[in-house]
Amino acid sequence: MNKQTSYQLNIWHEFDGKGDTSIEVLEQLCRAYTSKFGVPVIPEVMNISILTARLQQIKTGGAIPQMALVPADMAGYGEAAMYSEIPEKFWSMSGFSDLNIRYSMRSNGRQYGIPILKGNHLVLYCNSEIYPEAPSSWETIEEQAEALIAKGIVPVASDLADPYYFIPFLTAFGGWPLKEGEPNLASFEMDAALRFVQRQVAQEVLGSFHGSTELLDRFIAGEIGAILCGEWIYNYLDLQMRDRLLVGALPAINGNPAVSMASSIGLVFPQQSLESEQADELLSFAAYLLNESSQMEWAEQVQRIPVHSRVLDDIRATASPARAKLITCLENARNMPIEPVMRNIWDAMAVGLQHLSDEDAGRIMRLMKEHVNSSIIQQTL
Repeated sequence: MNKQTSYQLNIWHEFDGKGDTSIEVLEQLCRAYTSKFGVPVIPEVMNISILTARLQQIKTGGAIPQMALVPADMAGYGEAAMYSEIPEKFWSMSGFSDLNIRYSMRSNGRQYGIPILKGNHLVLYCNSEIYPEAPSSWETIEEQAEALIAKGIVPVASDLADPYYFIPFLTAFGGWPLKEGEPNLASFEMDAALRFVQRQVAQEVLGSFHGSTELLDRFIAGEIGAILCGEWIYNYLDLQMRDRLLVGALPAINGNPAVSMASSIGLVFPQQSLESEQADELLSFAAYLLNESSQMEWAEQVQRIPVHSRVLDDIRATASPARAKLITCLENARNMPIEPVMRNIWDAMAVGLQHLSDEDAGRIMRLMKEHVNSSIIQQTL
């Protein structure tokens, strides 16, 4: 018999935008858990920037959910959002044994999250009517660019205002935003990546459009040949494009691999909610999201990559070529850093990338460095 409670469990998440179909499964699983166990679980969706700000305001008296479903790097907000550590008993209770995935939400030696999905990486989506084969190198894109531009087609596009989308260009030149745990934004590699991107934009080989709206709309309409975009959008593109959709690895630049970051997406528990009287129910809901049936819902209904190894094996065995490539690309990605300083780094990169079209690379790097140093100093005051 379902028990009746006098409280509800609130969960914040950022499955927003028309292309993020993951919201459908989360809401379905919340309803199913509520019906089965008699404990209301209420999801609240918000933009990623709003979610970030609200989590960081918790310590200073902001609104509080019992749970949030977040990208793994937000495990680094442990102090600001006052996350509970995940008790060791949970892992035996849930049967979750993959330490590599578990530790994707471990920050400063503390396990602050429970991974639910994995992937979250960038790939090259191509329109097969424009690119019968996914270009494996940037040189291949450049060779075809003139003919495509003449037809009014943007050869390749991304959301260059978003730091996460810029990472593959940085890694192709050997860069990384962290070095020995400190921000690394004014480097030779960053300079080279910025100059490359600016040159490609000036030559109209590379376009930049808002990731969750214009980028997708123009790609689906056949106005863009290929886009660098995230694993999380695959289901939406597959539903819209079907046989027109190809998935390829990120194109190499000057013979060097362009490497995306990757991460898990999982539950965190702000303001020590696992110390409350709802602790057992919160962990019960987390275990429910990890069971084989729930993981299969994510995998089958919205084509996300589950953390459940048996479910993932089943998906691999039956996946279409495009989806199989999407999963394979994860093997070449690099885990997203979850050090707390990454929040400062992302913010600083966003400030600099706003000036891609009107400042030189040196000035952009100075803006990034000034912003990251200023934000770090502010946090220590």
